[in-house]
Amino acid sequence: MRYALAVVSVGVAFVVQRALWPFMVNTPYLAFFAAVVFSSWRGGWGPGLVTTGLSLLLVQYFFLQPLDEWRLAPGTLVPLLFFLALCLFAMTLNARLRRANAERADLLERERASRAAAEYERARLHELFMHAPAHLAIFRGPQHVFELSNPLNSALLGNPERILGLPAREVGPREEAEQVARILDQVYTTGEAFVGREVHLKLPQPDGSIREYIFDVTYTPTHDMHGQVDGIAGFGFDMTDVVRARARAEQLARELSHNEEHLRILAGASSFLATSLDYHATVHNVVRLAVPTLADWCLIDSALEDGSFQRMEVEHADTEPASLAEPLRLRMTYVSGLSQLVGTVPLLHGQPFFIENFSDDLLPQLTKDPERIALLRQLRIRSLVVVPLVAGERLLGLLSYVTTHRSGRSYTAADLPFLQELANRAALSMENARLYREAREAVHLRDEFLGIASHELKTPLTPLNLKLQALRRELDRTPGPVPRELVERYLDVGSRQLKKLAELVNDLLDVSRIAAGRLSLECAPVDLVELVRDVVAAYEGPAARTGSALQLECEGAVMVGIWDRPRLEQVVVNLVDNAIKYGQGRPIQVRLETRNGKAALTVRDQGIGIAEESLPRLFGRFERAVSDRHYGGLGLGLYITRTLVEAMGGTVHVESRLGQGSIFTVELPLPQPSAEAGAPAP
Repeated sequence: MRYALAVVSVGVAFVVQRALWPFMVNTPYLAFFAAVVFSSWRGGWGPGLVTTGLSLLLVQYFFLQPLDEWRLAPGTLVPLLFFLALCLFAMTLNARLRRANAERADLLERERASRAAAEYERARLHELFMHAPAHLAIFRGPQHVFELSNPLNSALLGNPERILGLPAREVGPREEAEQVARILDQVYTTGEAFVGREVHLKLPQPDGSIREYIFDVTYTPTHDMHGQVDGIAGFGFDMTDVVRARARAEQLARELSHNEEHLRILAGASSFLATSLDYHATVHNVVRLAVPTLADWCLIDSALEDGSFQRMEVEHADTEPASLAEPLRLRMTYVSGLSQLVGTVPLLHGQPFFIENFSDDLLPQLTKDPERIALLRQLRIRSLVVVPLVAGERLLGLLSYVTTHRSGRSYTAADLPFLQELANRAALSMENARLYREAREAVHLRDEFLGIASHELKTPLTPLNLKLQALRRELDRTPGPVPRELVERYLDVGSRQLKKLAELVNDLLDVSRIAAGRLSLECAPVDLVELVRDVVAAYEGPAARTGSALQLECEGAVMVGIWDRPRLEQVVVNLVDNAIKYGQGRPIQVRLETRNGKAALTVRDQGIGIAEESLPRLFGRFERAVSDRHYGGLGLGLYITRTLVEAMGGTVHVESRLGQGSIFTVELPLPQPSAEAGAPAP
């Protein structure tokens, strides 16, 4: 193209020169020199040299004496050489100009990339600050004006409507704000960082109360380009729970050192609780350990996900009426008022609830159930200690120690550390028993999965092997060429089985990537309608082999979104493949439509359907709603589908009834139309 442009420019120069020749007989080179400059500027050295050569030939033949001859006159050689030198000089200047422009464009691109990288790093740093598990704030100027405050820090200050742009002295309680401002003044003036350990701050709570916090704080000066202090970065770590836990541990150690009896009980408790790894046996051992040595009644309640509790075990001393034990066991599930009395946070941190002198007036605060209140009144409670059973950050349940007026025993504050320690060991044993049970279930699940996986991986290999053996026998039986149709039929079967084997392996690899957190998406504009049409077209053959007909409804639909095309195609393939597998040879409808600004893909079959109790776990890993003896699969397709859809910002759900087919619906976000879309250009 560049050389064609060079030839055209020479032709144009020739026409112009011929047209103007009567007026510029003494300047035969002017138009051709312009052509050389233009060609070298547009195309570089190569087109410039071509233009120069052609120009020399045309000028010599048509415009220099003698005309229309290739013979050079003695006086024309010097002008021709001078013209050649000027052309070379012009080409050199153009080449340098092109190089300078290219370097300038490269520098501009690098500058743009550097700015984009700097902006990206700044955004990343801001994101890290806003989601850091610490209290972060940045102040500017000698007045320590808030420039940044992450959500954790703003929540600590009561989430004021406006915090950015305000001086530190005007945010929070006056006394605490002044204390912090004095530290900031010192850092700003001296330029030296301040590190404070276990700094006490009293801050108001949403309910109007004052809570004391303990922080480890660091205030570090920031500098401008001239090295002058222009602000301060503050970092705070809430050590309240750590300090209080340490104080409780120290107190517990001091009290346990003076109580040999408790130490002996605790020493024997661990070994006693470790006699069984069965969960229910461990729970029974806990109440047996407490009664009658430590309590007249001991109850264990398991915490449920909805915040209620379920009675698990009841034990009583021989001096207590056995007739009350059975009603306490029968009232299995209830809602406790304990969280309203002591709060949820103390329960999660294992803090006990203790009433030394119990009164029946407190019963309505523990439960709103009239029958339960009447039952507890018959116990004649004297002292009550309720200890949360906590493992890590998980509330397992409640362990209740009760003494009654019948025995005359009561608890004091000195008993709390021991009872709490005993409950902690009980919680640890219960957690170990639970983990052991889950480990056995996991091993069983692993063995079951390995069996299914081995069967599923072997399934495509068996027909493939049989077809290969049949093909070998055919080759041995037929001395001449094997019929093409026979080979193509065998190859078709082999290709289908290899594709099935590859899909199984890819599912296993996807699960591995999801578990390792290495599943990545490469999003780009994708036409969902075109993608679904391609999938439906590709699966019309497999559907026809099962007797099903694929029906696509997407007339007039236009759905282009920012998604990962291969992963989105995997989602559609999984849903269509499931519909074919479980559709019992009946029609399958695939529908595309727009709902509330989202792209909605619906795949509906009229097959075996799904039992209602199987729906909540249908999208779990290795979950299957049908027997693996009748239907193949690893139970991974819908799990991978849900993960991919959610990774692209969408949702997937299913509606089904047993024997009435299933409806799977995927909703994906569509780009919002720009507010300026359709506006006339300025």
